[in-house]
Amino acid sequence: MNFVTIDVETANSDVGSICQIGLAKYLNGKLIDTYCTLVLPQTSFSAQNVEVHGITSSMVRDAPSMYDIYGQILKFIGDNVVVSYTNFDQRALIKSLEAHKLPVPELQWVDATVLVRRTCHRFAVKGYSLANVCKEWNYQFNHHDALEDAKACGFITVTILRENSLSIHDWVTDSNYNRIYHQQRRLNSRSYPSNITKVGSELGRYAGLNICFTGDLSISRAEISDIAAKNGFNVKAGASKKLNYLVVGSQDLTLLAGHEKSSKHRKVEELIQSGLDIKILAEEEFLKLIKI
Repeated sequence: MNFVTIDVETANSDVGSICQIGLAKYLNGKLIDTYCTLVLPQTSFSAQNVEVHGITSSMVRDAPSMYDIYGQILKFIGDNVVVSYTNFDQRALIKSLEAHKLPVPELQWVDATVLVRRTCHRFAVKGYSLANVCKEWNYQFNHHDALEDAKACGFITVTILRENSLSIHDWVTDSNYNRIYHQQRRLNSRSYPSNITKVGSELGRYAGLNICFTGDLSISRAEISDIAAKNGFNVKAGASKKLNYLVVGSQDLTLLAGHEKSSKHRKVEELIQSGLDIKILAEEEFLKLIKI
């Protein structure tokens, strides 16, 4: 059970705007080393993200950039498998490295939510967020601190591997477990209704705000729409000038007619260019926003 867990916090809706990174190293299932630092993202901070993690632009003014810590990150990871909770952190690291014109290392990645959903029946469909699983398993931590989240991910990973007599190498990205799981998830996602509309709860924290979803999400469109509505969001079927948030999942390029982004995503970007204030969030960022 040798691996490194990773978690990042971002400055805004750009998945590559890393402002904090935390790494935790495990040897034979035991935590042996950690690395954590604030990062200068060289971009602006959004109020929504600051509200989630509490990191401000003034806090990272003298922090190193991704370029500065690149070597330390690679040295810390070494040849270990890298585990993250959802693939958000993997996408964030890759985009940040590309933005800094740094080589993207060939790492073996494991998404810990796959371990949770495939080995714990009660979390197969819902309730598998990092905070909820740790709460049910009596693990206390300071959520939305990168190192704390990385260690929480490590606790979950060690627990699952030990209780199921599994090796972390059974779950690397190109293994049968992950390949079959993600193929099935993509197939299932196409059966979900794509044009769901819901009126948000007047008692919800985000009452009156409008939200739309696009792409392949880790949970069903119906379930995430329910979550949004309970938090006050009015769920809209399409992009319009009245939209406040667009939540973007992964995209199947074979369905996009030669585009890299969905029609909703492209439309919202056009509206933003015209001067409208619409936030584009990854699924993980949305879940952090509503503190799941």
